[in-house]
Amino acid sequence: MIDLFLKGRRNPHFSGRTSILRDLRDRLKDGPVLLLGPGGIGKSAIAEEYGRIHSGEYDHRLWVRAWDEAVLASDYASLAEPLGIPSEEDGDVSDLAGSVRAHLEESGRWLLVFDGAPAPDALDGFLPEGGGDVIVTSRSPGWPGWSAFEVGPLDLQEAADLLLKRTDSEDASGARALAEELRRHPLALELAGAYIRWTGASISRYLGALRGRLAETSGGRKPPGFPSPLTAVLEISVEQVGAASLEGLDLLTLSAFLAPEDLPIDLLEKTAALLPESVEPGLRALDRRGLLRLGEDLLFVHPLVQAFAYSRLDEEERKAWADETVRAIGIAFGSHLEDLSTWPECRRLLPSALVSTKRLEEEGGGSEEASLLLNQVGLYLQRRGDLRGSKEVLDRLIVIDERLHGPDHPEVATDLNNLGSVLRGLGDLPGARRSFEQAIAIEESQPTPDRLKIAIRANNLGTVLRTLGDLPAAVAAFERALAIDREAYGPNHFKTAIRLNNLGEALQEMGDLEEARGSYQRAFRIFSQFLGPGHHYTRRAEENLASLREEGSG
Repeated sequence: MIDLFLKGRRNPHFSGRTSILRDLRDRLKDGPVLLLGPGGIGKSAIAEEYGRIHSGEYDHRLWVRAWDEAVLASDYASLAEPLGIPSEEDGDVSDLAGSVRAHLEESGRWLLVFDGAPAPDALDGFLPEGGGDVIVTSRSPGWPGWSAFEVGPLDLQEAADLLLKRTDSEDASGARALAEELRRHPLALELAGAYIRWTGASISRYLGALRGRLAETSGGRKPPGFPSPLTAVLEISVEQVGAASLEGLDLLTLSAFLAPEDLPIDLLEKTAALLPESVEPGLRALDRRGLLRLGEDLLFVHPLVQAFAYSRLDEEERKAWADETVRAIGIAFGSHLEDLSTWPECRRLLPSALVSTKRLEEEGGGSEEASLLLNQVGLYLQRRGDLRGSKEVLDRLIVIDERLHGPDHPEVATDLNNLGSVLRGLGDLPGARRSFEQAIAIEESQPTPDRLKIAIRANNLGTVLRTLGDLPAAVAAFERALAIDREAYGPNHFKTAIRLNNLGEALQEMGDLEEARGSYQRAFRIFSQFLGPGHHYTRRAEENLASLREEGSG
């Protein structure tokens, strides 16, 4: 059995939900099922528990994080290897995703969970049509036509049973009273139970402390979407961690700037200055109080726990932690993307890179480190073939660089050039044209323009103009790039030859076959001399010459 439910994700204290688990099985016979409800209500836990109960009915249990488009694409494509689909580390994400979907549609004994999907269209291209079973969890309403379970609080008896199981207590009446006070909210119950179990307090004593805390904080500030009892429970637990382990508080704060699953603490230990020297005591302190779950080489923090940790920080602290987390992830992410051995770590860091930079943006900030990290993430996604994910990242990068440097800075021009390449790949040719033109205009406006960058961007613009059918403008762009590179590198350099070949193709399409032939011949001679007859540039120039002969010009 291929089991890709993350090890350690399951809550060993799961309790209740008998009717949903029973009805879920029947509903899945008719197609995908949606588990809909607010955060902390237990949607993911239900999906995980269903997979555990029915594991014998499936050959594969597959889990995909769907809360971000790029993370979804990365997780989905990564299913290829365990499913036995031929793939390479640098394989195109879109191609792999298509292969995974086709494979699933041809087999029928699998369970696939899309966790945290924001909307139905987020699953476009990923949702198999037929085959096995699909469960989607979401906080967001607006799923017309879906078979949905509205997941609410636990039944009172289920909630009381969870507390008794979690605390190893026999105080049934106290458990019912505490469950009522916590509004039968699963996350609040789990955290309260963990606190009681670790501290040895009685249920009734905890209930008294909770009621006192609720009276103190009534009407006070709390994170958006938080029930008051959950806020009070988290305050009690976090204060107790602070009294026992400052390292635990630091780790909890750091988690607020990372993705909630598979926290890459091990990858950041050498680079994050805000981490304690030893993380083990802090991790144990958080785990014992239910604020973090230690899996098998993996760490999990509930998003609402992260949100609470974030809400405790003032503006200056948020900025400091965001800056430091982005810096540390940037170092771990690395800048040598041509080294494919670094890509598994890049893939693992990707969710936290996206979260940490968004935190920085939420505070209205930006930094050179954030700019560098987003640039690397955008290039990584582009090289993996996730052009939509790359576009989203580059759009964010442009905002940060404009904020840091101003809209007419060369860094913004570089961002626009990279965005143009992505838009060209996505087929948005008008958008690509605008991006390349803006990049050229910004560089031209500099006191000392970088002519080589202008040549590169003019060449890029020429390829788009040629595809758009504006051949005179394409020829002008290629001629500009050629003139700059010929002056910089000389008439016999292979970069000059690239421009010659591109120019020849535009001239040929315009019908100026003699000028095209001259460009191709010069390009072929240079490529043959410096790159050899077998190089793809040489073959392309040779094929272009052959195409002219077929048109009767040779």
